[in-house]
Amino acid sequence: MPLFSGILALLTISLYSAVLARRFKLDAGLLALPVIAGGSVWLCLAGMAGLLKAGGWVFYLAAAALAAWLIFKKELAGTLKELLSPGFMTFLLAAAFFLAVFAATQPMFTQTDEFSLWGSAAKLTKLQDMLHPAAPGNLLARTATPALMLVAYLFQFFGQGFSEWSAYFAIDALLAAAVAAAASLPRSKPGTAVVAACGFLTPYFFSAPSLGGISNVYLSFMGDLTLGFVFGASLCVYFSLRQRPAAALSLTALLAAFLVLTKDVGLAYGCIVVGLVCADRLLCAPKRKIGCRLKDTLLAALTILPGGLAYLGWSRYVAAVTGLGKTTVGSEIHEVTQGQAMAEGVAQLLGFMEPTEKFAQVRNAMFASPFTIPVCLLGGGALALALIWLVLAAAALTAPKGERLRPVCLGVFGTLALGAFLIFHLFLYVYNFRETDAANLQDYIRYIGPYYMGFFLMALGLLARYAAADLRWAKLAGAVPVGVLAGFCVLIAWRGMPTAGFWNYPHSVYSVRQDVKQRAETVNGLLDWEDTVLLISQGDTAIRWNYYGFELNATLARGFGGFGYGHEGDYNWDTTHMNIVSPEAAGEGVPEVYSYQTVADADDLRLFLLDKKYTHVLVDASDDYIADVIGPAFGCEGLPDDKPDHPVLLAIEYDGDTVRWSRVEGGAA
Repeated sequence: MPLFSGILALLTISLYSAVLARRFKLDAGLLALPVIAGGSVWLCLAGMAGLLKAGGWVFYLAAAALAAWLIFKKELAGTLKELLSPGFMTFLLAAAFFLAVFAATQPMFTQTDEFSLWGSAAKLTKLQDMLHPAAPGNLLARTATPALMLVAYLFQFFGQGFSEWSAYFAIDALLAAAVAAAASLPRSKPGTAVVAACGFLTPYFFSAPSLGGISNVYLSFMGDLTLGFVFGASLCVYFSLRQRPAAALSLTALLAAFLVLTKDVGLAYGCIVVGLVCADRLLCAPKRKIGCRLKDTLLAALTILPGGLAYLGWSRYVAAVTGLGKTTVGSEIHEVTQGQAMAEGVAQLLGFMEPTEKFAQVRNAMFASPFTIPVCLLGGGALALALIWLVLAAAALTAPKGERLRPVCLGVFGTLALGAFLIFHLFLYVYNFRETDAANLQDYIRYIGPYYMGFFLMALGLLARYAAADLRWAKLAGAVPVGVLAGFCVLIAWRGMPTAGFWNYPHSVYSVRQDVKQRAETVNGLLDWEDTVLLISQGDTAIRWNYYGFELNATLARGFGGFGYGHEGDYNWDTTHMNIVSPEAAGEGVPEVYSYQTVADADDLRLFLLDKKYTHVLVDASDDYIADVIGPAFGCEGLPDDKPDHPVLLAIEYDGDTVRWSRVEGGAA
């Protein structure tokens, strides 16, 4: 069923692209990305109205009605001929390839963030036909933006249950559509092939694995790669349609809104896209009078309005259904509004306030990062930027008269935007990260790398568009994309060619996943989404906790760390999983029984459960302390003292201050 649903999604996207291409006389290769983005934005609007499934039916039934009308008018064959453009064929062939590979290999999620946010949110959206903030189940970050979850929903709308490999396919089809937009800029088939090849190799160049290692490029259900590709493709779509302002600005507005809904930082990406378009409208139309250019710039600036409305609308929706807001940053110790964070950050940066020690450390690390932190196979961001400027210089040489300023404008304002982006992340690290993580710029490549990828795609697409011009320098500069492709191939083969990737990802990596999946299936029929389940998996390092959070059809409960609970002098905090050890086994000077252990006796656990009112306990892996002390204290004898063949599901009963555990009928013995 996921295979059928994926094929139907591709056919529907193809039909919409063909109809739009014929109606507005556009290259269909530019339209696959806006169609997918538009479908996601449409589902978001429908979902916020509580009509997500109805929105999906409208998307597909409208395509069916279009097809029926074209058949009736005997125009279907002529309309579908629009799909034969090199750009659209790039999308269709790449998407079909990903579909075939994933249907055969059926990869599964492996990254922690996929279980704590992205994958879990997509699963809840699909299984419950509602946006993830409103869906009951295990999800820590309910304020996260929904675009990718809705792309996955769109591509497996007709599937039964949730398919992880189909979700991967949906995201990679989206990436293929972004590459197709860049590949539509050249005016020749060889140029399209070169740009497409460079586009698909770009993430390996900017985030290559270790030599001979395992790569998760094109095997990740997270927003980083998508941000970079759609960011770059948005400008490629604009450059292709610049002489048609209505189409160019309409699609810019749509793609900027999609970026805003892709990830929290997508608002910054959307603003940069609009800013670059404004700069182009203002400075790169020398034949137009300054008044006309100012008018063009104002109209371009208005394209951020859908993105701004999307951001505000999503924030209001999240607050309405969860009670959670997105207006503050920082920790409970120093929580400030986003406006205060920006004001304080700017004041410290400009010297109007004395910088804190943390701010000074992060500032120094951030300003040195383009030279100290590798973001590509060449090295740091400065070298990646040099490559981008080389491509733009070649574009300036090949550009026809009247357009030579455009690559320079893109280079200047794209570089300035990069500087602003680094400062934005300086504030992000200062106010959102702990001191050690902030000073080390944790996950820097994940945050900054997508910008370099998108900037590179813009530059490459612009060069490829000019390379076919009948100018003296065109043939010479036209060889630059070929040189970039050859360089990518050499560097990836030399520095980072993986032995395994999306095409042959080793299924041995899924061994623990498969074990947890099978064990969760034995109890899922006994649980409801509203149930809250405390997992006991002694010796876990949060890996199995994350997996159970994804596999259980219930809400996985949080535990506590430290020692004691509810008594004077206790020191504890909310955490994810719990490795419960006795106070005697964790005495002073005694080696840890487990990593990340919680020191608690039965009374501590009783007070914790009375406080949280969880409904179930799931014993996945046990030990003597659980079997001989904790279980009997709650009236539950005979619990296993090791990892049983099947997990044991226990219902929690509350009677005043008394807490009892009882085996759920139908659960494992």
